[in-house]
Amino acid sequence: MARPPGPPGAPRCFGALSTGQLRALLQDEPRLQRAVRLSRKFQALQREREEQLAANSALARDNLALRPRLEDGKAALAIKYQELREVREACRAKLRRLEEYLEECGPQRAVGRLRAALDASEAEAEAQMQRFLAHEVPLDAFLESFCRSRARSHVSRTQLEKLQELLQKGRDPAEEPPGLSPAPGRGTASPRAL
Repeated sequence: MARPPGPPGAPRCFGALSTGQLRALLQDEPRLQRAVRLSRKFQALQREREEQLAANSALARDNLALRPRLEDGKAALAIKYQELREVREACRAKLRRLEEYLEECGPQRAVGRLRAALDASEAEAEAQMQRFLAHEVPLDAFLESFCRSRARSHVSRTQLEKLQELLQKGRDPAEEPPGLSPAPGRGTASPRAL
């Protein structure tokens, strides 16, 4: 025998109802909805749903409040990227200028300029000597200018020789394969002779 149903419209457990009562309950839509609304599980789910909606609403408000900060951050980041591009281009331009300067002022250019200065001072000394021999300049003027041009020539020659010596020293280790340099105290004997 089936248990008597609880208060109308809010049975504690649908399992306690007979099949006929369940069919009658299914046919009575308002009573079924009222029973579902009054069930503890439904009420707990309803409360949980409302809490979730409130939490979502609070999160949405917080997110909307952060939006201006996000937009400001994006704008600041875009400005920083633009500054980075400008700095990168400035660095590249400076690097190109530095490479051009190094190419212009490189060791071989310096050797060429020193050779040109040496040739010019020697040509000047030779021209002064020719003018003196042709009696175009007096002895005192000739000696003064000739000494100056010979001093410039000597300085240029010394600088040229030192620079060439430094360049040669810098080149020697790179040109010699490892293991072929003569051992200390053995002179310059070839590897086969050793």
